[in-house]
Amino acid sequence: MMKPGVDPLLRLLQALCFGRIRLEYCRLHATDSIRADLEEFQAHQRVIRQEREVAGLFAELTARQRSELKIGRALYLRMLLDSAPIRLQGWSDRDALDAMPKSHLFEWIAHDYEQQELAELESAMNPQEAARFASAATGSLTNGDNGCY
Repeated sequence: MMKPGVDPLLRLLQALCFGRIRLEYCRLHATDSIRADLEEFQAHQRVIRQEREVAGLFAELTARQRSELKIGRALYLRMLLDSAPIRLQGWSDRDALDAMPKSHLFEWIAHDYEQQELAELESAMNPQEAARFASAATGSLTNGDNGCY
């Protein structure tokens, strides 16, 4: 399903997503320290670099590759969201941030970003892409293979 130029971009998109999650985590879990400020600054710079790299690689893709990228990324996000009950267990996002364990906070941020990105991808799909995504998502649920990296 994936063209050779799409796979590296899928991995970079996941790295960018992780970078954005890390940046948001730094912002929400900030302490009044130079180290925390430096970590947030570095996370922000990393996200900016990754966004530029994604934009450059995306511009080189054909229309077919862009479609494959969209569907592949959506399938991966669907897989992550399907694992949310296990990752989030009985945790509540209503807990105070300062009382929430770091791992819980990170997982909640990740879950929110995954939901948001998937919704954006789904709304950007044309009818053919939406049908291919639905078919692949249903197939991945039955055979355990999501068709992407």
